[in-house]
Amino acid sequence: MSNQDSACFDLHSHSLASDGALSPADLVDRAADYGVTDLALTDHDTLAGLPEAHEAASRRGIRLINGIELSVRHENREFHVLGLGLDIDNAQLCERVASQQQARVRRAQEIGRRLDKAAGLANSYERTCELAGSPAPGRPWFAKLLEQSGRVRNARHAFNRFLKQGQSAFVATPWCSMEEAIADIHAGGGQAVVAHPHGYGLTRKKLRQLLTAFKAQGGDGLEVAMPGLTRQQQELLDECWQYFDLKVSAGSDFHSPEQKWLALGRLPDLPKGATPVWESF
Repeated sequence: MSNQDSACFDLHSHSLASDGALSPADLVDRAADYGVTDLALTDHDTLAGLPEAHEAASRRGIRLINGIELSVRHENREFHVLGLGLDIDNAQLCERVASQQQARVRRAQEIGRRLDKAAGLANSYERTCELAGSPAPGRPWFAKLLEQSGRVRNARHAFNRFLKQGQSAFVATPWCSMEEAIADIHAGGGQAVVAHPHGYGLTRKKLRQLLTAFKAQGGDGLEVAMPGLTRQQQELLDECWQYFDLKVSAGSDFHSPEQKWLALGRLPDLPKGATPVWESF
């Protein structure tokens, strides 16, 4: 686990406020049960789950760190930047969140329109909103609708057949730029961290190009302690945080108890000599 003395940090998790399976309160309860002392709730492009999470964290005696996972567009690709240690009342940050949510609503409406045609469904957007309890459901919720409707076997089949890039219901979203995301996170007093850098399928050269731009635009940190990294992936991340002089972060990217391969707080130790991002908040 990524510990600092007796502390246990997990700075990447999701709730029902975006695409997680647990309510913010239930997520905090689960984290506390797993020994997490410092948890960041980092829902996709929203801060809506944080008030409930804070109430639960106060009850369970753990520190809840205000976070978000902002979707960004860079070099015509989607990447994710974590904002950690945020002032959630900051006007500039709140304006960005509102803009990202509007983009999510428009994307969801278009996904629904395309699924109605491609999968022979009706009112896909409205039905998925009902499932998610949100006007801006993400693709996992559309996958659930497809599964419940008998159009696919499971979520992976839904993505492969309809929802991933190149398929009939994939919709690219005009997210903010990486530079804008970093500036908005900083305006909110937070630290900007590249989320799950191993998850984009980048070569060593492409990852270094991404981090060159991220650092040049004021980025602060790199997520390096995550479940399931191969030795080669870990070595590359160790090379990158040192070369680009980035702080390091640890996070499970927890979404659901069904993810049997990971658990809140069950993370590798941070690399020796690295500066943890949480020292800045």
